[in-house]
Amino acid sequence: MGAISFKRSSLENYNKYNSLLVGNEFTPPPADSSYDLLETTTLTSSASSVTFSGLGSYSDYKHLQIRYVARGSTLSTIHPAIQFNADTGSNYYWHYLNGNGSSVNSGGQSQDRIYIGQINAIPGESNNYGAAVLDILDFSNPNKNTTTRSLSGVYNASFTRVMFRSGLWNNTAAITSLSIFTSPYDLEPGSRFSLYGIKG
Repeated sequence: MGAISFKRSSLENYNKYNSLLVGNEFTPPPADSSYDLLETTTLTSSASSVTFSGLGSYSDYKHLQIRYVARGSTLSTIHPAIQFNADTGSNYYWHYLNGNGSSVNSGGQSQDRIYIGQINAIPGESNNYGAAVLDILDFSNPNKNTTTRSLSGVYNASFTRVMFRSGLWNNTAAITSLSIFTSPYDLEPGSRFSLYGIKG
């Protein structure tokens, strides 16, 4: 059926609107879906770890998220890892799925930490940083083991890689502190870690 002009239709006294939303009321997002920047740490000197403490004061948020851009100071490959509440026991589990554009590999391990990505580690490539977004789900819920998920990417002269990782801290304690570390290697100055809170 072809289009019919309003002038030739039986509609009379119609109004023309330029918006498809006419007649629909604006619905604001739920009040509990706040997404707030809580803290940022930017390294001014080399360091092998970054710690966020006092997380119990953020218990009005449901989830935490960390975003980082970072690079290392060694030729060795650096895989940042995370621990909660200074727990160094072997009760962390993680899985990974890596892709480099031509192949994919996957696996998982049980260790004393959760690996959350990979960062550039070739001195001289000063403009290249590894980046990641890490979600820490239900971090203050005392009735659930803590789970994490991260998406990260890295590029340098040797390779390009994107990584998806999931993790489990087999402990129901509310998280009051977390440490991201790269020891025995250091993070370069300029590496930045930002902590966000999500209420929804």
